[in-house]
Amino acid sequence: MHIVVLFYNIGGYHAARLRAAYQVCQEKGWQLTAIQVTDNTKEHPWGSIENEITFSIHTLLPIDTTDYSIDRSFSSPLAASLITGYLEKIKPNVVVIPGWGFPISRSALFWCKRNHIPAILMSESKWDDEKRFWWKEQLKSWLYVRKYDAAIVGGKLHHDYLIKLGFPAEKIFFGYDVVDNDYFTKGADAARQNPTATREYQPKIPAKPYFLVVTRLIKRKNVLNLVKAFSVYRQQVKENEAWDLVICGSGEEEETICNLIVAKGLNHCVHLPGFVTYQEVVYWYGLAAAFIHPALQEQWGLVVNEACAARLPVLVSRKCGSFSDLVVEEKNGFGFDPHNIKQIAQLMIQLSSIGIDLHGMGKFSFDHIQKYSPQVFAESFYNSVKSVTSN
Repeated sequence: MHIVVLFYNIGGYHAARLRAAYQVCQEKGWQLTAIQVTDNTKEHPWGSIENEITFSIHTLLPIDTTDYSIDRSFSSPLAASLITGYLEKIKPNVVVIPGWGFPISRSALFWCKRNHIPAILMSESKWDDEKRFWWKEQLKSWLYVRKYDAAIVGGKLHHDYLIKLGFPAEKIFFGYDVVDNDYFTKGADAARQNPTATREYQPKIPAKPYFLVVTRLIKRKNVLNLVKAFSVYRQQVKENEAWDLVICGSGEEEETICNLIVAKGLNHCVHLPGFVTYQEVVYWYGLAAAFIHPALQEQWGLVVNEACAARLPVLVSRKCGSFSDLVVEEKNGFGFDPHNIKQIAQLMIQLSSIGIDLHGMGKFSFDHIQKYSPQVFAESFYNSVKSVTSN
């Protein structure tokens, strides 16, 4: 049996899932091919992941051979046309497709329907991602969603949304939103074991304890409100007891964020090292005291997985899809309203106060995230394939 898995751009997250799925395929005597639209993007400049790849990859629009004027996004009409030709060429037995809203996803789905090939949906969409209209939901369900034969979702909210769209519950499997837990655990542990050497290798890491943010600097990630909350926090906590704030990432709001930091007089305690690669971010997790993800809207938020694997307490916006699955209130962290600056500041004060068992919370994060591993994705991958090929 030949199974194809489609992604936009394969980075470290996807590679971890695909490696686990590939191992299952090898055990079962199946063939696995991964297809990506392109091998590099501005939005997710992963850094080199060549060492992460153990499976076959086909790239529809390689950056080295595709004219710069050609659209290489997931909405690319050229990619949508190329996918059907490639599927026709390799003739897979099952196709695993991310979402239903992009042209390439729809092209792959319709190719499957025309050729009577089972299609498996990978979804992390949830009801509150945007304002919903009943007639659009009905069309979406009829035209796309219910044409899939099985689905792999991130968590509870994504499962519930598919049920709303009329998808059969017995065909939904969990485990889509996972990362390479072992990678982040081992990297963070190594950083902690030798903090001096870690800071020599990553000299921008501050000496003081710090809250860590790993995100793109765009509006919906809500970094401006976080900086405002951090300003309130610093006003209420003694200088010698206050933690710093590290914001790893780049994006269109960087200048605005920098200006706010200056205006609030936080230059000495807010650090912006810029984009940090997948290979280097483990050091920043390792020496952090806690992690914050403040997004206004997030289908999941895989950085929360990373932080949990790195044994960190977490503060997570309740608008993140991962909140209800990965955060156990008062055990490994807390949730918050991303618009409520005072609440965010209060939780920062609470988490950095003397007497809080940060180690115990980090241990709970680590134990809990084992339920969300690449092996869980591989198990759901196998079960979903079996469910659509059992006849």
